[in-house]
Amino acid sequence: MTVTYREGMTTDTVPASHHDLVTSTTVALSTLNDDGSIQTTAVWVLLDDDGLLRTSLAKNRKKYENLVARPTATLFAISPTNPFHTLEVRATVELADDDAQRTFMAKLIAKYDQTLESMAEQAAEERVVVTLRPTRIRAQG
Repeated sequence: MTVTYREGMTTDTVPASHHDLVTSTTVALSTLNDDGSIQTTAVWVLLDDDGLLRTSLAKNRKKYENLVARPTATLFAISPTNPFHTLEVRATVELADDDAQRTFMAKLIAKYDQTLESMAEQAAEERVVVTLRPTRIRAQG
């Protein structure tokens, strides 16, 4: 089964059939480098209460630089047990500073059984909340 959602359709959220891919596994997040090549990083992602996908990035990383310069990204997730169960989300991106208490980061990493104390080094970095606003969602399997 393939479900494709494009701009102009009534839904812009991840189908319930594919929530498993963005609630318990690491996903690939791709951005564009200055030269047009693709830069992909494995990240944790949160399917937030409003149905949007969000992640946390440190400001001293290439991924952040790319998103500031070109605020578009693609998220790709694949089931570890079924290679035909995949999700692709192409999106425009909004960046917002995480607060000093790392409220968003704490919410995100809790989904992966981590705490700010267990990730103190990362929590000490200057961080942003990355919100993906889908322009296309393709769910297979």
